[in-house]
Amino acid sequence: MTSELLIREMTIEDVPAQAAIRYASFPWFVASVAQQEVWWRTTRPEARVLRLLALRDGHAVGCAVGGFNISTSEPGASYVQVEVHPDHRGQGVGSALYQRLEEHLRAIGARRVRTFATEDPADRRWAQKQGYTQGAHDRYAQLDTAQLPSLPPLPSGVTTVSLREAGPQTVYDLDLAASVDEPGDMSFDGIPYDVWLGRYWNSPDQQLDVGTVVLVDGVAACATFLEANLALGKGVSTGTCTLREYRGRGLAKIAKSVALRQAAQAGIHTAITCNDYTNAPMIAVNDWLGYQPFASEYSYLKQLAD
Repeated sequence: MTSELLIREMTIEDVPAQAAIRYASFPWFVASVAQQEVWWRTTRPEARVLRLLALRDGHAVGCAVGGFNISTSEPGASYVQVEVHPDHRGQGVGSALYQRLEEHLRAIGARRVRTFATEDPADRRWAQKQGYTQGAHDRYAQLDTAQLPSLPPLPSGVTTVSLREAGPQTVYDLDLAASVDEPGDMSFDGIPYDVWLGRYWNSPDQQLDVGTVVLVDGVAACATFLEANLALGKGVSTGTCTLREYRGRGLAKIAKSVALRQAAQAGIHTAITCNDYTNAPMIAVNDWLGYQPFASEYSYLKQLAD
């Protein structure tokens, strides 16, 4: 007999239990518990986030989070993510969590909601059952940092430095300017500098000596970021951005080539990256580096109100 399901609001002390569910659910998820606690602490009040934990017999079996997407200018844009431990799926846990979150989103005035589903047909059917329509498609790929192609030659005037050497203001300005046209279902319109510092630059998994900036005649033109759980020896690329006027020059290939060599020296043996399938230039760079696809994820969207 299945015991009664208890759903309550999460506290930051529940983050380790939430992390265990995420590690079991997603082969690409490696963020440390400390990193996930930073995500919690740097969530802005205007996001109106609700976090829920589902328990059976005192054990966490699922979790969910939802609120406004405040990095876009789209009115009422919001998100929801429901995660159920693989051993407890098919028992109504996800649906019970989602019902509470949709009620919350409607109450705060959310209009369009985005969620994600893995390539597992059951996950996609579940999203469709909740009234969501399939959107963008992302590819996850990974490589062994001990097996990299030769470093591309640096063109005249091109140099590289670490994120730490470039400094936070330079990196922030580049990140903001170069990321606004990243593919996806919702526009990205940036975040304030102080939030970016706390959530990304000063986060415990951010590898400031691995992430790399490419300078062209002294101008910061391209950067690649990598966060890593050093206890696992695994890192995740959290973005590679190139200023529009410097694209097509092979700078992303240089940035990632340098960063991945630094990652190997730092004890990061596995590097993971994610790309929208429409982002052909970046996929081509990652294929050249030797990344091998191993999973994919779909975004799903639902209109709550006009």
